[in-house]
Amino acid sequence: MILDVRDLRTYFYTYDGVVKALDGVSFKIRKGETLGLVGETGCGKSVSAFSIVRLIPDPPGRIIGGQVLYHGSNLLWGIDREARITPIKNTGRAKIRRSFRRIKAGLERMSAVRGKGVSMIFQEPQTAMNPVFSVSNQLGETLLTHRGLEVCEELLRAADHVAELPAAIDEFFQTAQIETSSDQLRKAASRVGLAAQLPTVGTELYYVARQTALVGDERRREAFAHTTHRLRLSRARRSFLRWQAAMMRLKREMDDVYMAEMREGRIDRSSRTRLRALRLVLRARGLGYSIWGYRGWVRKPLRDELFWRSVQLLEGVQIANPVQIARNYPHELSGGMLQRVMIAMALCPDPDILIADEPTTALDVTIQAQILELMRDLKQRVGSSVLLITHDLAVIAEVSDRVCVMYAGQIVETSTVSELFRQPMHPYTQGLLASIPRFDRPERKLESIPGSVPNLIYPPKGCRFHPRCPYAMPICKEERPPTTLEGTDHTVACYLYKGPVAVE
Repeated sequence: MILDVRDLRTYFYTYDGVVKALDGVSFKIRKGETLGLVGETGCGKSVSAFSIVRLIPDPPGRIIGGQVLYHGSNLLWGIDREARITPIKNTGRAKIRRSFRRIKAGLERMSAVRGKGVSMIFQEPQTAMNPVFSVSNQLGETLLTHRGLEVCEELLRAADHVAELPAAIDEFFQTAQIETSSDQLRKAASRVGLAAQLPTVGTELYYVARQTALVGDERRREAFAHTTHRLRLSRARRSFLRWQAAMMRLKREMDDVYMAEMREGRIDRSSRTRLRALRLVLRARGLGYSIWGYRGWVRKPLRDELFWRSVQLLEGVQIANPVQIARNYPHELSGGMLQRVMIAMALCPDPDILIADEPTTALDVTIQAQILELMRDLKQRVGSSVLLITHDLAVIAEVSDRVCVMYAGQIVETSTVSELFRQPMHPYTQGLLASIPRFDRPERKLESIPGSVPNLIYPPKGCRFHPRCPYAMPICKEERPPTTLEGTDHTVACYLYKGPVAVE
């Protein structure tokens, strides 16, 4: 089990009262599977995703209880000590006293998980991206944060073999064809020893070949030689890359300490003190690299390498003309292209878990199909587990292995996709499926669920669905139904069923 969410409770403290957005949510994600989370708008799907990665805006939101276990480490460890919540009598509201020191410490621990462990595709890519930075800047920052050590070490290794480049480029020039794909050119570069030095060389040469298609052979050979000139590192640039690699190595050690703390439930003060002291020493050594002008000069090889790695990421999500897209700004791209950029950004650290928060909601049907196919291919290639959040059951049927049905901040049914469509048990799930057209029964009239989602400040007592349920019984209005096991991997929270209580 890669992720285990237990009794997750997230409340929003507003002037009107306390909104119980999540009230005891539990589910599990197995390694390599796609879990769908489906429900009406406002049921708490996105709040569940933001709670897992601790991105709930505080104030007004606050995770008040539960566990999120990632490889045995509780990502919410210590959250109960970050704030003291005191209810205000006869008002339905509460007063919160926050400990900002502990909140900051909790967010520092989460930095060890976000990206490499749990990555997220946000629902609105236009608002999730910074409008004043280009696409390559934002992809490059993500690469540097999570794979900076690898990038710096490969650049330094390439610089050690720079004397071999002229002969390799001549041999590459004799075999390379402009019409070949980037992948084929990478293989050609590997045969002559270029790709062994730096994986992005073949990609860069491919686009240089396309741009110089109409010039003479001599001009094209000069352009090829110019592209690899960035590998001829001066002593100052080598020193900067070694310093940057040391900073990335230190960050990785600190992340390991944070993960151990969340797993063991205690703070490792000795390791923290040692690593913080080492970080101060490294920052003091790198003060010269902060000088305006000089910093830009020493960073140029790293900046160029991050640009071409960003182009490779955009190639992976099948964007046309990735070099131009990498140079563009978010407002210059369409919704489908922005969504692909977000997917590339989320997948560049090769995360264990990918949370996709309604990735196809704002896209037209043809683009939706492309995005879903892209996510399926990338999942198979990278091997990540996926939490797919959507209100579209057709999307769930297309890409998910298991599905959790959510209503008013609670999980009401969990099953495999095939079992859920074959035998839905909860009345809410039955209502959702009854509202979908079926090609095998064109004469059937579509049905709708009467009423609307309840006010979560004053949720209904007992089962939260009972005001809209056609099978409601007196006990449904008094007590919350337990989650019972009604099959091998099928659980439901409803008094209509009398199976054994499911063990979380």
